[in-house]
Order: sequence, then structure tokens, then C-alpha cells
Amino acid sequence: MDGCGLGWEVTESETMIGTTTRGTTNAFVPPSFGMTTGTLGCKQLAFAANEKEAVNYVVNNFSNLKQQLAVGQGEYVEGLEEVMKCSSSKIHSQYNAIVAPAVDGVQLYENLRGFCG
Repeated sequence: MDGCGLGWEVTESETMIGTTTRGTTNAFVPPSFGMTTGTLGCKQLAFAANEKEAVNYVVNNFSNLKQQLAVGQGEYVEGLEEVMKCSSSKIHSQYNAIVAPAVDGVQLYENLRGFCG
């Protein structure tokens, strides 16, 4: 997303070096967080504005959720049930389709949203 992400916070220079620096920075620190929170020069995605509590919970607890959803229980899973209104046993039964392919919290949220409705 042009003009968005940590890379633009590092440099706004529109030279080849500036573009390379932004691209490298955004490759290592994707602008996903900025897009869900509306920070780092990013516009907040519509789904994030409407479902901010659930998005923030999943993004901020991504690693713990992935681990606990693998076993189907834990305090982070209980919190997820509350914010997503979705059964952890239902999610656990489809772990490989919902959780395993998620590379970040935004993708996990999108997978959960699609599954839990």
C-alpha cells in the first residue's frame, strides 16, 4: 500500500534509495498493524473500524492464540470466544484450515471472521 507502513515513517524520500528503504522496511514489518489500527500513515480498513475490539484482540494475541487454538483451550481462547462469539471447539476442529495458514494476526482474524461469520 503506497504511503503506508513503517517504511514511510523511516523516510518519505521519493528517490530510488528512499523507495528501496521503504520496501525493505515494509517487507520486514508489514503494514498490517497500521491498516487495522489506522496508524503508521495507513487508512484503517473498514472491517477493522467496525470490529475493532475483535481485530485488536486477535492481532495483539496472535502467537498465544495460535498455540492455544492448537489444543483447543486456554485463557486466550476463552477471550477469543467472547470477542468473536465463536465456539473454540468449532475452531479447534478446523485448526488446519483456519489457524495453521495464518501468517499474522490480520490473516488469522480474516480466517476466523470467514469461519465464525
